[in-house]
Amino acid sequence: MAYSPSVWPVPDRYIDGGKEAGPGSVASATFTAPMTQFKPVDKRTRLEDTAWRNSRAHLYNLIDGVRIADMSMGGPIFADTIGYPILGVTGDYYQFVSGGVIGTSSSLSGSMSAGATSVVVSSGTGFAIGKIISVGGTGTIAEEVRSVTAISPGLAPGTLTLNAALYQGHATGGTVISYASYNGVGHTFTLLNSGTGAGGSMSAQPPTYTYYDWTGVPAGSGARQYSFGRFSEVTITGSAEGLVMWDAKMVALASQIAGSTPSVIISPVAPQPAWVSTLAIAGAGTQNNAEWKLTLTQKTGPKFTNQGTQDPYANPAGYLDAALAFNFDPISDESEFNLYVNNTQPTIQIVAANNLPGTNAASLTINAQAAGFDAGEYDDTKDVFALTESAKLIASTALAGPSGGYSPVSLTLVNQVVNY
Repeated sequence: MAYSPSVWPVPDRYIDGGKEAGPGSVASATFTAPMTQFKPVDKRTRLEDTAWRNSRAHLYNLIDGVRIADMSMGGPIFADTIGYPILGVTGDYYQFVSGGVIGTSSSLSGSMSAGATSVVVSSGTGFAIGKIISVGGTGTIAEEVRSVTAISPGLAPGTLTLNAALYQGHATGGTVISYASYNGVGHTFTLLNSGTGAGGSMSAQPPTYTYYDWTGVPAGSGARQYSFGRFSEVTITGSAEGLVMWDAKMVALASQIAGSTPSVIISPVAPQPAWVSTLAIAGAGTQNNAEWKLTLTQKTGPKFTNQGTQDPYANPAGYLDAALAFNFDPISDESEFNLYVNNTQPTIQIVAANNLPGTNAASLTINAQAAGFDAGEYDDTKDVFALTESAKLIASTALAGPSGGYSPVSLTLVNQVVNY
């Protein structure tokens, strides 16, 4: 009798990811994303030869065609790793420091281009390796946050080497601040409309990602690798009786066995209960929201060309649509229903926080400048009347980021991540 030489328990599985320097350039893993679902499907086209051959047989050959991978993933929201899929569908990005105590203020002694990995400040004293700095006007869409990895020389003017490249250009005299302490870093994501944004290498393209799926089953590294990953949909849901949840869809290159075993890089951040979240419509807080759901849909479509490879030549991002859905339970009047009946198009703000103090605080804020309610229906399936509604988010210049133009939504994360 033969016995299985090894088995691989599902609970041991982990998913790693990394942001690519450019589309299709395989990224090393920089984070582990705790998930409850990760379903990759390799789609390898087989081309059928059914040409007539004086026979009633139908299939004479099966030839390799193009290939791609579709993935769905998700689980509870963790306030650090959720920033990667959000950035993957929005692409534009600016920052701020939350609860910061200023250590040193200075200014740029020369202009800096997007992509710069260091800045020259008019005063090199007072900065320290390991401290975070902000570059650009504080409280504006020009602000970026980085950490200092090296200083040369120690006297004015000083060159500060950054942990990651700048995403924007900054003029001579721009503000540079070093923080002695801080509670967290804020990250505001909005629609990229021009330029390369946060890691994109083509015009108005959000970054792509490499994901590693360690199951132990593949020979050698135990993991399969999915690169050139483009998010096509991200949803975030807050149901009062559960955790804030997310799920996403991605299109990537067909999988291959990873060259080395990815590391487990799990942060101590905890998931967030949804009951802490709040919903404000037209500036007024609601009390009867049982569930909210944001859906971000990015049009994607791999482009296959005749160049001697089964993989796509491009995997571009197109239109971005944003929508909200709500369950109001119970309802005591028609105030929410009239948003649909009267086409009111109010502002909407959703704040999902963990209610912890100081450096443990984490939150996600969703802002819509104009929500056009396109469906509303009474729900009589419960003991008291409830209401389900949906709204399409209308693009506005008020939510635009550094790339300008319009955006239907902005999302702000506050956490301990320095930058995405």
